[in-house]
Amino acid sequence: MERWYQAGAWLPFYRAHSMKGTKRREPFLLPEDSQAVIREAIQTRYKHLPVWYTLFYEHTRTGDPIIRPLFYQYPEEIDAYNIDGQLLVGTDILVRGVYEANATEVDVYFPGGENEIWVSATSDDVQTGTGLVTVSVTRENSPTYYRRGAVIVRKDTVRPNTVEMAEDSHTLYYTVNEDNTAHGTVYLDDGVSFKYRDESDFKYISIDISGDDISFTTIDGSGDYEFVVDTIVRRDIVNLPKSGTSRFYKETVVTRDANGQLLKNIKIGSKENMILKLK
Repeated sequence: MERWYQAGAWLPFYRAHSMKGTKRREPFLLPEDSQAVIREAIQTRYKHLPVWYTLFYEHTRTGDPIIRPLFYQYPEEIDAYNIDGQLLVGTDILVRGVYEANATEVDVYFPGGENEIWVSATSDDVQTGTGLVTVSVTRENSPTYYRRGAVIVRKDTVRPNTVEMAEDSHTLYYTVNEDNTAHGTVYLDDGVSFKYRDESDFKYISIDISGDDISFTTIDGSGDYEFVVDTIVRRDIVNLPKSGTSRFYKETVVTRDANGQLLKNIKIGSKENMILKLK
């Protein structure tokens, strides 16, 4: 059951099912160690709610699916057509569910070629997009990787429900490309009404990183929403992986801008365009 909660956390619809007459299976009825594993899976999903919310909005703009088989994003890779135990969340998060009993390692297919780099969300592992690699797994985590050059927007404060998360600040995770850039998007609205549809009451923002500068540009929407960021996590790769071998990254956590001001006090979104300088 633990592995199914972990895999299901990366699907758009996340709910356990049962039927009348079957054994009860609520997580709180399980042993404490299993509860801890499932709790971590649920919290991981909640932390990525800004990703989900943005992808659902982008689906209405482009028609692209929210989760995708690997061949959707990499149609030129014939080997990717045979991979059915992995998925992409949007273009930037690669997930491999663990379906093997008592597994301590699994094969993960990394797509995109030698210039596509995948950075683990849960360890310091780094892989190139050159196909199958055997990676270690723990009971607590399934292989989850962020694409280099992407900006992943998260809310990392743990709350018991989404209502209490509404006013929480965001954390940005990224690894820059070879040209020292990264890109992402985020969608904001009131979270409850249809004003986004009827009154264009939303804000759709482009996040563009170049070196130590982060630009925030409004793409669409006229809503008065501030994008509050309290932490920026930059992961710099130490030696690019070669020939399927694993490398690692070093992590830098930033909570203030170049002037020493706390990030959470900077009003991003109050203007159409804004540049945040980190150094």
